[in-house]
Amino acid sequence: MTGCLDDLILWDQTRAFAPERPADPSSFPETDARRWYDLEYVGWHADKKDIPASPGQGPKGKRIVVLCPFSHPYWAEYERGVRKEASRFGIHVDLSYADWDSELQSRFVDDIIASPPDLVIFVPVEAMTGTECLRRLAEAHIPVIASNQSLEEEAYSSVISWTGPDDWGQHRLLARRFACLMGGEGGYCIVSHKPGTSAYFARVWGVRTELSTVAPGMRCLDVRYTEFDRERTRLAALTWLDRYGSDLRGIVSADDSFPMEGIVQALRERGREDIILVANGATRRGFGLVKEGSLKALTWQSPGMDGSLAVRTAADWFSGFVVEPIRYLPDYIVGPENVDSFILDGSGFEDMRSEELCRLIAEGRLDDVTWFFDDLERRLADERILGADYFRGFMMELLSGLLNLAKTYEVDAVAFFGGYEMLFKGLFQQKSPAASLEWLRSSAIALLDSLIDRRKLSGSLIDQLISWVELHYAQSIALKTISERFGLSAAYLGKVFKETTGHSFSRYLNELRITKAKALLKAGRLKPREVAKAVGFSEPNYFNAVFRKLVGVNPSEYPGVET
Repeated sequence: MTGCLDDLILWDQTRAFAPERPADPSSFPETDARRWYDLEYVGWHADKKDIPASPGQGPKGKRIVVLCPFSHPYWAEYERGVRKEASRFGIHVDLSYADWDSELQSRFVDDIIASPPDLVIFVPVEAMTGTECLRRLAEAHIPVIASNQSLEEEAYSSVISWTGPDDWGQHRLLARRFACLMGGEGGYCIVSHKPGTSAYFARVWGVRTELSTVAPGMRCLDVRYTEFDRERTRLAALTWLDRYGSDLRGIVSADDSFPMEGIVQALRERGREDIILVANGATRRGFGLVKEGSLKALTWQSPGMDGSLAVRTAADWFSGFVVEPIRYLPDYIVGPENVDSFILDGSGFEDMRSEELCRLIAEGRLDDVTWFFDDLERRLADERILGADYFRGFMMELLSGLLNLAKTYEVDAVAFFGGYEMLFKGLFQQKSPAASLEWLRSSAIALLDSLIDRRKLSGSLIDQLISWVELHYAQSIALKTISERFGLSAAYLGKVFKETTGHSFSRYLNELRITKAKALLKAGRLKPREVAKAVGFSEPNYFNAVFRKLVGVNPSEYPGVET
């Protein structure tokens, strides 16, 4: 299948106009779009001042620093867009992630001022703290292009240009598609972006104000921020499904990756195939969910294009070209009717980076490490033909990252992986590339398990506990023995677990084991009694009772089990 002109999007980098500002936006109710005018059209009327003059020498050889808010599939794609566009122009790039920490981002700015680059691309963690960072960069006469997240009004005066998604316009489009899918009626919930950010307001109030106009019969039941975490989002969705029942007919997510996966999992657990899901996008995960039918529509906010637009604007400024004060990405909605043309635009196997894998391991995020390798395997399969030398070099890069991570946490890396000879054989003397990749996957997970045991990880206590249980759920597990491993009392650990997840540890463990059991039963290779043992139940009768309570049928009656 190849693209055609029907798929072509004509991209105008500026919006045609901004409507006249109401005299007093705050006088309107929250569900009236005029209430949010100053957020939706922020920066449009800023007077530029103290902007450094363009050198007019072109972009080649220039050095730019890119400050991103945190590590996430979106920002991984954004970084790829930055680096690809910078390579095209001969620009050198340094990129840092602030982990949603304004103080850390401020320290990055201190470093930039001490050793100034030719230009900074700045994505603020928060608008207020971003203003202070931009003020200091302006005083140091360092040119800045702001990107992706909106700023406070005054901050637009000191940046060359702001580039990024038309978040409000996109989510008004998404709201209209959502209303059509919902038939203009019913309750819905929203998984939001981080409160206080421009994305939060656009992805909550852009949707709500538009729906109040085009579908006044629809009701917002709840809005919740789940920190872009799969498990927290799953628990939030389960809460909504249980609390609102049939009144809940749709969910809007501010993110189409980890949160959407949590929502889809919750719907499957409750057997709710009637819920309409739409989301902000667009990552490969989101496209895949649209393709399989779980997700009905998502905005097309290409993270790669987002990053490349900022670099392209920098290149224009270096060349002395006129740069508009605001440059938008295109507004577009992806649905089942056009998703194939977007899936074809792959991100490239060669762009995977070992730093992302090592960060996920260091934070104890087993699910995301698993996804990293699943995604890597999909990309490798999509390449069809890949140079052997390149594949070996890439695998060595990943292995080197694991060895450095082990060394950082005082693990004898060579001994851990079985010695130098096993390192070589494990990576290069497997029967197939898939086997080499599986060896590397197993090694990464074994390293993560070792770091959990040593209490070396940087992730939260509960994240480490959940990852440990995911690895050892088939063993005899009790909160008391786990608490001893983590050096805490069982009562305290149980209390923190329930406060964080909303469920008791025993309930979580049973649900995890039953989820694993359903997969084994569906595969059809084991009998129910064997499945019980495989997922950690020593008593088949107890397994049957828990399975029947959570699933509604006996294990022997579950689809896929031979009778």
